[in-house]
Amino acid sequence: MRIPSAVTLACLAGMASTPVAAQSLFDRLTGAGGVGDPCFARAYDREHLARNPRQRVVAIHLLRERVEVAAENSPRRFTVRVGFRLRSGTETFSTLAICSPAGDGAACEGEGDTGSFRIAPSADGLRLTIARLEVEGESGSSPDLARSDDRVFLLRPAPAAACPAG
Repeated sequence: MRIPSAVTLACLAGMASTPVAAQSLFDRLTGAGGVGDPCFARAYDREHLARNPRQRVVAIHLLRERVEVAAENSPRRFTVRVGFRLRSGTETFSTLAICSPAGDGAACEGEGDTGSFRIAPSADGLRLTIARLEVEGESGSSPDLARSDDRVFLLRPAPAAACPAG
């Protein structure tokens, strides 16, 4: 009988834990008891923006978006809506993304060619890490957030009003 190596056991343990971690993220994004899915958001005050002059985002939010396609409403594949406002205007840029489990969180691909990002649990909120995100709005497209100080956001639970409909 061959005894598995420590490396093999560690890899198997990591593979076995991925669905549990993804389930935890999905549960965090999913409202309990039919009260609606929770909003996660962050708005930055003047002092923060003064300390971070290259940051363009003044407010950002993320919410699970329930869609008609059953295959995109499960822990294995789900849809989120991410939206943000920039210093340079009042428009909220918003896009949908399809997410799939990846490690302790999920990898998300924006609709069309808007870009990609990763979401993961962080304390009582979420960590949103942007790889590339350019969103078309009513008066043009946003800049790519990853080309400034807008790459990592720590989002916290917020009132539903902080996640306006896209």
